[in-house]
Amino acid sequence: MAYIYDFEYTVHSVIDNLNEVGLPDGEPEISITTVKGFLKRTDDALLITYAEQMDGGKLLTDIEISGDSVSLRRRGSVVFDVTFREGETLSTVYSVPPYSFDCAVRTRRIRNSITKEGGELNLLYSMNIGGQEKNVRMKISARPSTRA
Repeated sequence: MAYIYDFEYTVHSVIDNLNEVGLPDGEPEISITTVKGFLKRTDDALLITYAEQMDGGKLLTDIEISGDSVSLRRRGSVVFDVTFREGETLSTVYSVPPYSFDCAVRTRRIRNSITKEGGELNLLYSMNIGGQEKNVRMKISARPSTRA
């Protein structure tokens, strides 16, 4: 049986560009966005769904948390599908239409405490997009929405 709840998410990400020896290079890109969305709970997974307005248009995000993996799917001004599993490196494609780039994602850490009462999802991973290495820290704070 599935349950769907109105939720509010604060997505906080910090992206460091890394130099050739893996150290931060320049100022980090910091983004904090608060959005309304949904939390769907099934017997074996949580699904977070929300939409954000970006400079290039609308961005729809689905995040599925199941067991020890987190799958992220983005559609709109960016197209990106990746599954995070601690210690694993997975290949995917990162697209900013009409351009697409090969991308390798190495998951360093996943921490999840989200329930129907709220909580946080923390992801720490590195991305190599077209030869450019980035270190990403993403925190999604979730709480039930007070929609009228």
